[in-house]
Amino acid sequence: MTLEQFIEKITRALEKYYGENYRVRTLSVKKNNGLCLHGFSIFLQDSPNQITPTIYLDEFYERYMNGISLSEIMQEIIRTYEAHTVKEDISMEFFLDYEKVKDRVVYKLVNYQMNEELLKEIPHISYLDMAVVFYYYMENEVFGAASIMIYDAHMKKWQIDLKRLIADAEYNTPRVLGYRLTNMEDILRELLRKDLSSRASRKKNNYRHGEEKEEFPVDEMTDHIMDCFAEGQEENPMYVLTNRSNQNGAACILYPNVLKEFAERIGSDLYILPSSIHEVILIKDQGMEDADVLRNMVKDVNRTQLAPEEVLSDEVYHYSRKSGKVGLCENKTSVK
Repeated sequence: MTLEQFIEKITRALEKYYGENYRVRTLSVKKNNGLCLHGFSIFLQDSPNQITPTIYLDEFYERYMNGISLSEIMQEIIRTYEAHTVKEDISMEFFLDYEKVKDRVVYKLVNYQMNEELLKEIPHISYLDMAVVFYYYMENEVFGAASIMIYDAHMKKWQIDLKRLIADAEYNTPRVLGYRLTNMEDILRELLRKDLSSRASRKKNNYRHGEEKEEFPVDEMTDHIMDCFAEGQEENPMYVLTNRSNQNGAACILYPNVLKEFAERIGSDLYILPSSIHEVILIKDQGMEDADVLRNMVKDVNRTQLAPEEVLSDEVYHYSRKSGKVGLCENKTSVK
């Protein structure tokens, strides 16, 4: 069965399940890095302003081809739809008026080369091997956080130019999304503590009636493991820079003074490793690191640890305290 046939089969089954009061709309969505996903949305016929999730079928198709039954897939799709559909109508007419949108226009970073086709349709500015693009960020107590990519068609409708969009996004992004700069060791420590706590909880629940429950020293175990991990490591800690939402946080390197103040605080220029579109890793430039080694680390993570749409770049960047600028690393002694 082809993907197209699978989508058609799912669509017909959903139309039969939900009945004539609903309509199922299939769509293809351009995602980051040239990825195109195939999905659908389900709407009540008499609720034109209903917000409903787009459920992507590409992964379901892979699972079907690997042996999962169509019945199981249908049950999961229906559960997903029911769990994420907003039951009340929310009008999107406000999006036609830029004055009602401008305070939540923000920016993010994407890879330029991998998004060349998308960039033909959206306002953007080049930045090193990346592009700064813009989106509307909204938070609602009903559906949480959501975003809408800004296209050239929106700009035309709003009758604004790129200069206005950039100015608003530069003001809004640090204000709306903020930033967080955390020592990698602290992040690993917290993840380890959560894992050990979960293990301890499962162990307690597995005790038989009447057995004495052994206390599990989570904090002491965490400290011991982290001390062993740090022993013998180079004294060059890594720091993770992202925003408060942990989404599209790599753009924090564009915030005024964030890199400058951090570099001054630790007394060093910085290597910047694009961990993903969501965060970057900052490392002291101690004059010993080979940019090719760091670049190979980034490439390995991109190929083995990230979803294709989360990759930002295979390059490594360098922040100079002297110039106050970020550049591409060519080797360990020169930056362009």
